[in-house]
Amino acid sequence: MRGTNQNNFDIDVIKALGDETRLDILNLLGNKEMNVNDIAQNCTVSRPTISHHLQIMKRAGILSSRKEGKEIYYSVNIHTLTSLAQGILNFIAYKTFK
Repeated sequence: MRGTNQNNFDIDVIKALGDETRLDILNLLGNKEMNVNDIAQNCTVSRPTISHHLQIMKRAGILSSRKEGKEIYYSVNIHTLTSLAQGILNFIAYKTFK
């Protein structure tokens, strides 16, 4: 379930970004696609843990995925991050010039 607070921040996105492993995954993906195995090879946590974090990030809209054969490839949904950044900038501007 997706929700926003009174400042129109997507709470699910903020919660999903509040985990160090998820931030590591986000940084690792950058502007490329990777599957779970590729991500797990570059992280210190197990493959099942990576899969769990990927699902949380996908549900929050931070990641997109596509299936190719048996593999699922993940990439960053830049629209979600841009929307969050814009919301934060609008909040700062509103509070600064209020």
